[in-house]
Amino acid sequence: MKYFVRFLLLTAGFALTTSGLMLWQADAFSFSGIWAFADGIHPIYFLIIGIAMIPPALWEIFLLENRDPRE
Repeated sequence: MKYFVRFLLLTAGFALTTSGLMLWQADAFSFSGIWAFADGIHPIYFLIIGIAMIPPALWEIFLLENRDPRE
């Protein structure tokens, strides 16, 4: 149960990365409208947030795995 939240964050990071990359590819990898929020959020923001979420979630899982069981 202690891993549930960490794996949930890791799954969300990979889901955001994948969906951001797929949506950006559907937009022909265009950078137009990256600063204008009138047309909605640009897919690259999903990609950025997903990539930013993966390393901390993995780090937390590694820390839990290497924790001394006597603590």
